[in-house]
Amino acid sequence: MDILFTLDVGSTTQDFVLFAEKNLRNCPKAVLPSPTRIVASKIEKANGDVFLYGYTMGGGASTRAVKKHIEKGFKVFATKRSALTFADNLERVKEMGVIITENSDAFKIRTADVDFEFFSNLIESICYPQPQYYAIAVQDHGFSPYESNRIFRFKMFRRIIEREKYLERLLFSEKEIPIEFNRMFDAMKSVKDFCEAEVFVTDTSFAAISGMANSSKLPALLINFGNSHTTAAVVDKDWEIKSIVEHHTTVLREKGREYILWFFEKFLRGEISNEYVVSDNGHGCYVREVIDVKNVLSTGPNAGFGEYEELKGDPMIVGNLGMASMLLRRGILDLPFTTESLTL
Repeated sequence: MDILFTLDVGSTTQDFVLFAEKNLRNCPKAVLPSPTRIVASKIEKANGDVFLYGYTMGGGASTRAVKKHIEKGFKVFATKRSALTFADNLERVKEMGVIITENSDAFKIRTADVDFEFFSNLIESICYPQPQYYAIAVQDHGFSPYESNRIFRFKMFRRIIEREKYLERLLFSEKEIPIEFNRMFDAMKSVKDFCEAEVFVTDTSFAAISGMANSSKLPALLINFGNSHTTAAVVDKDWEIKSIVEHHTTVLREKGREYILWFFEKFLRGEISNEYVVSDNGHGCYVREVIDVKNVLSTGPNAGFGEYEELKGDPMIVGNLGMASMLLRRGILDLPFTTESLTL
């Protein structure tokens, strides 16, 4: 059988599953602090100037740590590639106080969504062969130096879904990655630069929705209440995306459960517009077709926000199961599972 490495990178955690056993429940898995939190911790512990090098990765915690480090009076140097972690417009990064350079003698901190050395050593230490396939999910807002990446992200979603309406086609090989998704590209490169394996990447939202599609009677409304974003999609029995919406989880939390129930009822009827979601500080909404659903299923670390049936099992590996299912549906690898058996 093929061995598949999966990593679902979020703002708070990175969730790892190694598909290397015939019994799915025996596959090694781990929920770890997100790469951006790890980089932030390294910056916070540094008692001096730091030099960030490596790859473009997710910001958030690391961006806040950089700002605080500069406020303490220390210098923060970064390569251009690492600097794009903090903003797509490098002039904005410079305005933060970051000094962009390709070399520095300051304390070195590597930026990457995938710490290949760490995971390679982990897999070797538990006596498994190195994987032939890697599937990685990151939240990519797209490279947009002059337009809000909140809005640009959903423009990219719509553009891709208009072209590739089936969920499994939203997992990209190296040659399929849309040029605007520079974070996905660097996640792929942070593996390919160190091994000859085949690497696939997707957005965390598509990974989670695919994971739920395995466990639901379709067509269904599938909702992932993540730590930063809440993404929902209506998916039919062929895994075709009929509609999709993405909002910020913090906004929904503040508005409360009644609002959440109202919001998704309206979404199912096709009565939520893209303009409404954007004005509500969300990412956007795209309705291709309104259809009746058999089920409403939710997952994620904040699934309790809505009064919906919650996916059973470990919500932290839904995205990992989703990526494995996407690969199986595309016939790319050989695992001793069917998509139907890839359930929690």
